[in-house]
Amino acid sequence: MTNRNLCEPVGIETNSGRARMMANNIKEISTDMGIAEQDKQGEARLSPTAIAWGIVFLVTILAYWPGLQGPFVLDDFSSLGALGNLGGVRDWDTFKAFVFGGTAGPTGRPLTLVSFLLDGNNWPTDPWPFKRTNLVIHLLNGALLGILTRQILQLLDFDRESAARLALVSAAAWLLHPFLVSTTLYAVQRMAQLAMLFSIGGMVVYLYGRSLLGTNKTKAYLFMTVSLGVFTVLATLSKENGVLLPILIGVVEITIFASRSDRQPSLDRRWLAVFLGLPSMFIVGFLGYRFFSVDFLETHGFRDFSLYERLLTQPRVVADYLQNWFLPKLYTTGVFQDHVMKSTGLFVPVSTAVGALFHIGLIVLAFVKRRQLPLLAFAILFFYANHLLESTTLNLELYFEHRNYMAAGFLFLPLIVLLRDKLSRQMGLLVVGALLLVLAGFTRFSATVWSSYNEMIAASAQKAPTSARAQTELAVVLFNAGQHEQSLQVLDHAVKVIGNDNPLLLLNRLVIRCNLRVLQPHELDAAVMILSPKIYDPRYLKHYAGLSQALSEGRCPGVELEQLRPLFTDMLQNPANSQPDSPAFSHIKYLAGSVDLQVGNIDAAMRQFLASLEAKPDAGSAMTMAAMVATAGHPEEALLLSGRALEYLDVESRGVRLGLKVTEKDILEFRAIVTAEIQGTAE
Repeated sequence: MTNRNLCEPVGIETNSGRARMMANNIKEISTDMGIAEQDKQGEARLSPTAIAWGIVFLVTILAYWPGLQGPFVLDDFSSLGALGNLGGVRDWDTFKAFVFGGTAGPTGRPLTLVSFLLDGNNWPTDPWPFKRTNLVIHLLNGALLGILTRQILQLLDFDRESAARLALVSAAAWLLHPFLVSTTLYAVQRMAQLAMLFSIGGMVVYLYGRSLLGTNKTKAYLFMTVSLGVFTVLATLSKENGVLLPILIGVVEITIFASRSDRQPSLDRRWLAVFLGLPSMFIVGFLGYRFFSVDFLETHGFRDFSLYERLLTQPRVVADYLQNWFLPKLYTTGVFQDHVMKSTGLFVPVSTAVGALFHIGLIVLAFVKRRQLPLLAFAILFFYANHLLESTTLNLELYFEHRNYMAAGFLFLPLIVLLRDKLSRQMGLLVVGALLLVLAGFTRFSATVWSSYNEMIAASAQKAPTSARAQTELAVVLFNAGQHEQSLQVLDHAVKVIGNDNPLLLLNRLVIRCNLRVLQPHELDAAVMILSPKIYDPRYLKHYAGLSQALSEGRCPGVELEQLRPLFTDMLQNPANSQPDSPAFSHIKYLAGSVDLQVGNIDAAMRQFLASLEAKPDAGSAMTMAAMVATAGHPEEALLLSGRALEYLDVESRGVRLGLKVTEKDILEFRAIVTAEIQGTAE
């Protein structure tokens, strides 16, 4: 085997027209001399590769199998719980309400929501089919990644057999990597999986069309245009980062094809500008606009970091992604990532500047060496291009593992090619086999942890002692298991480590102490003073409501519900919470109304409830309030709120918002019951 430089193109330099003529002549000669039969025998020799693919798929299934028994977690409930709205998805109207009522992103991600209907159409439901389908999509993505890898290697003059073997190893390493467990076994992250499925599929079709450019331009541009148009739309409707497909194809053009410019036909400049240039410029321009926005230095909503701080933090975050990829761990913090410390300056911490220099160096290297080392340049630029939306100036969480699901697709490929060139065949097989076995073992361990919610929470809390979410979930798990003292110890320790001003820790600590009947009035007053000036986080609605309910039910002897009123009153003094059309304002008014209702002040409660609905009109919320008011013994006010629900329902059903939770029949039945109660009282 001849050694060559990492990712350096090989082959004899030749005129493209002459090469095509020689290929045609060889084809004709082979047909005349019966070599076609030998080609069939050559194809038969590829069967070991097909068998190897089957083994890889089987090992992947075995590695992930324990995790398929696991439960739904976190965001699964908010996204998939909508299956139960309107009594399940059972007809065209409920289909539209679910599929086009998504709130996960600007598009609502309807294609992913449609795919969920393959596994269930009501709620609650069995998580196993959802995780099974995710694993099937994971296998499909691995197969497509292998096809795309083989296409790229053949463009770089690797022979067919070598390209197939290298593609198999590269795809297998991706399929078996433990860093992807939290994407594959997290049902709702099918969004990221489908975005990759259509993006990689689009690239495969594009490269096929590109291969026809020298022989049939019309057919070539048809396939390339369809790949960009259709697959970009499909990927984007699965998750918004599918819009990056033109940029990803652009990465192939400036690396792989740029290195073969002497033997690959050039693209028509007008087509290039319209289908690759303009979309790429639009995306980069939008992200640049966010960089120069007037609120770039300000915190947004309930985030505790500004876009400036987020952008500073990403070099450290992306470096951690790479570390987890090249130095795999048995188990990561998974879905709990709120422990990631933000950067507040270029040297605060100093790893911010180090990370930035590292990434800039890699990107510059890739651009400078993109013709000499096209495979290495492609792997680097493909990784960073995939992070353009989620790791730059958009107001998203600082860290999520699933952002690497497609980005890491080619990271191992240059290393695998290097090993192929530097090691003997026997040693190469030994190294690759050991690598895949280690990855499979790590994935099996991680999937086993994911098979049990309690195990997953315990492992995450141990890995991330400064994650308020992980520590809170662990405390709840322990409390529900009857380990009350241990539950409080977890929260008390977390308060010391993380700080005594974290709303999630404080609220859950109050509720647990209340349920244990040891909460003291001064503790609640102190917590109210800490929480009331803060920016309200809509994700904590159930925690505030849970505390209010615990107090109203008298679970805390000596502590009065009235002590909670200043919390919501003072919250509205914060300008970030007082915007009249914001979720924060609507939630706070609702919580204040629930306190007023429980203490018997129905007039104040109605004012708060109506203000909440004016901020965010919603039929489901109106009916929740109506039910609360009716249960408290105020049927006339309940009729008023249910009437508002009918009004909102009429607007929503005309397409303003399709994520409905109640039907007209539900509301009318409720009103009939309340009206009968009023009439019965009058008689």
